[in-house]
Amino acid sequence: MSKHRIKFSKTGMAKYISHLDLLRCFTRSIMRAELPVKYSQGFNPHQKITFSLPLSIGVTSECEFVDIDFEDGITHEEILSKLDKSLPPDISVLKVDNIVKSANDIVSAEYRVSLFTDEEFDCEKQLRDFFGQGEVSIIKKTKKKGEVQVNLMDFVKSWSLPKNRHEKTKDGIRTEFSLTLSAGGQSNLKPEIAVEALCGYLASCAKVMSYDIHRTNIYCQAQNGGLIEEFS
Repeated sequence: MSKHRIKFSKTGMAKYISHLDLLRCFTRSIMRAELPVKYSQGFNPHQKITFSLPLSIGVTSECEFVDIDFEDGITHEEILSKLDKSLPPDISVLKVDNIVKSANDIVSAEYRVSLFTDEEFDCEKQLRDFFGQGEVSIIKKTKKKGEVQVNLMDFVKSWSLPKNRHEKTKDGIRTEFSLTLSAGGQSNLKPEIAVEALCGYLASCAKVMSYDIHRTNIYCQAQNGGLIEEFS
């Protein structure tokens, strides 16, 4: 099989790399690694590379995926070793495998959100009250209609709190929780839109000075109607 699915992480300063720059980064890294990548036909041939569910600038992740078409004969192990050494710091190849699921099968993504506030607050109550609302109007940008008003709760799948809910840091009181949102071609919401809406809601009890968003998983629709954990 010539097409390979590469799972990689994007952390640290790499969160400031745009999707277009990430494409250039992989293109150059493949050339430096001297990997036998396939090219498209025509007057302007380019490497056959496709990313699944690209991230917004400022969001880190441990579950990014890119499909690359290589010449036959190269192994997963060779790709992982050579490409990982050629990529810049904060971008690491985690796994190389065959393609099983299509990007069209993606239905949701899970994020770890860290809020940094000026004071401690009752996070369980506030999050329960916020996500328990039937409707929260937000503005969402679409390619066809431009900016449209939608209900945030139509995109929220679930949320949860860890046991250690608060931690004092140099950036303020850190509150961490998990948030799963709709993702993929059918229904998609950028996590920062949901977090910004939450920050506005929390303004009456605590000032959110900053936040971090980290993608921890991507989910696909299983044949039985449930969710399978790993997109691969």
